[in-house]
Amino acid sequence: MKKIVFAVLIVVGLLFIGGCALLRQDQPQLLNWEPTLSPDGRMLAYASPGENGFELYVRNLETGETTRLTENEVDDWAPNWSPKGDRLVYSSNQEDNVDLYIIELGTLAIIRLTTDAGKDVNPYWGSNDKILFNSDRSRAWEVYMIDPDGRNLIAITETPPEG
Repeated sequence: MKKIVFAVLIVVGLLFIGGCALLRQDQPQLLNWEPTLSPDGRMLAYASPGENGFELYVRNLETGETTRLTENEVDDWAPNWSPKGDRLVYSSNQEDNVDLYIIELGTLAIIRLTTDAGKDVNPYWGSNDKILFNSDRSRAWEVYMIDPDGRNLIAITETPPEG
């Protein structure tokens, strides 16, 4: 019994001295997250909590005007600009799955880019108008590339099989 009490006292002491993130109440509030600058440098896109989850916003850096782009029951995050600055690609967990979506900034029309059962995250819209992203669709996190119209999906990296 003395050994158990001693072990518990050591663990509690280490947590107190080193600090445990799970026990701390002073964590900063997550408000404006994953900022990305438009190609012309005038607009900032980012994710921020809405009523039911993270939503996407853009802020005009010249005027300070902020526009909410999405409003739904799920999280939208990781926005990234198209080379022309007229669209954003982002991750969203709609329909109980994390896929990539594109939003047209002029109309706020949203199209679903990927539909795989795996999670598609970290989109990056390259200057070659291809979208790179991570996915666990092959049971390992890999890099994929796709056209903005959803065509020409290719795996860029492939983990070698074990054995």
